[in-house]
Amino acid sequence: MHGPTAGLIIANEEADDAPGLRAELSVTGQSVVEHQARLLARAGLRHIVIHAERLTAGLAAAVDRLRRDGLAVDIARSVADLADRIGPDARVLLIADALVTEPAAATALLRLPGPAILTLPNQPQYHAHELIDPGARWAGVMLTDQAAIRQTAQMLGDWDFCSTLLRRAVQAHAAQVDAAALAPMPLFMAATDAGAALAAEGALAARAVQHPTGLVDRHLFAPLVGRLAAPAMAARIDPAWLRLGMVTAWLAAALLALAGWPGAGLTLMMAAAPCWSLARHLAALGQRSGGTDARWTLVRGGAAALALLALGWVRSGGATGLAAGWTPLALALFILGLVAALISHVHWLGPPPRRPLWLAEPDNMIWLIAPFAAAGWWEAGLIALAGHALASLLAVQRMAAPARAH
Repeated sequence: MHGPTAGLIIANEEADDAPGLRAELSVTGQSVVEHQARLLARAGLRHIVIHAERLTAGLAAAVDRLRRDGLAVDIARSVADLADRIGPDARVLLIADALVTEPAAATALLRLPGPAILTLPNQPQYHAHELIDPGARWAGVMLTDQAAIRQTAQMLGDWDFCSTLLRRAVQAHAAQVDAAALAPMPLFMAATDAGAALAAEGALAARAVQHPTGLVDRHLFAPLVGRLAAPAMAARIDPAWLRLGMVTAWLAAALLALAGWPGAGLTLMMAAAPCWSLARHLAALGQRSGGTDARWTLVRGGAAALALLALGWVRSGGATGLAAGWTPLALALFILGLVAALISHVHWLGPPPRRPLWLAEPDNMIWLIAPFAAAGWWEAGLIALAGHALASLLAVQRMAAPARAH
């Protein structure tokens, strides 16, 4: 059982091309230090310390934004202060100054019981990384502990803290983990100036392969999101606002259906749906994915359920008082029951080993009913949705059966 682990970010180096720190440079719509802190928080670290000998206005603003988002972030102006801000029994996961990387770089070391260094092969493309032996360079991520930091602080003198801590770890035979052996290998780039930060942002965007939620997400939304992601990051658009906008539009669609305009409501849902995919993409790039994803998914599902119930109510004559029969509302309730069973199955037994993209989820179901709605065959569309949901539940149960048997 590992003890508590704190995150440590080094933020001392000046940018190569402009006044200010490298940690203040912009990447994925936020500063480099924010990207690093969110990466550590996503890896499960609850306490993060930033070692900054010079507290600039930009760095202070970045820390304020992190704190407003609920991250526990401290600033240490000296190495002695740094050692005091970390618990005596704590492990420490250190990220080098201005390093832009991915969560896998952190989790690869957090699984280990003791001090460890993430390494890169000594090859020309990694010449900017510090050489630690003839065959390896430091990737910029290291697992150490509070005792090592305190001992380094006591003998530091005029030496660089991070390099000294690294050298002491190498001399103490800390485990070396080859980053090239990780699958897939994480990105390791240093944002030394604005151009390097922009290159790192582009590399992250190119590597940010999101697992699509369905066929519609993969074939319709993904190409659109790829074009919109860069300007959205540059504008510092918060994914939460995109999600809130989409949910609000879907709730408005339910009201339109209740008012007797189900076609307009469905059109609004289809138009707003790409906002969800863009929000997921931006959240992943900015390391903002986490517990909030599950909550937003529930809210999104609730909005979709209300829209479906509104459609069933209207088609059953609930809005007009006409005796149109209760079949549409019954179908809507049946569909919701099947989807709830599907969600419950995945929650309690885990997802299937391989999730087909055709399974029932909001975007797939919206686009499935769209051609029926265009033809005026709403009841036939509801029957198609019911069949889709039932087939999805049966498929998930069948795929999960071998795993349960083991």
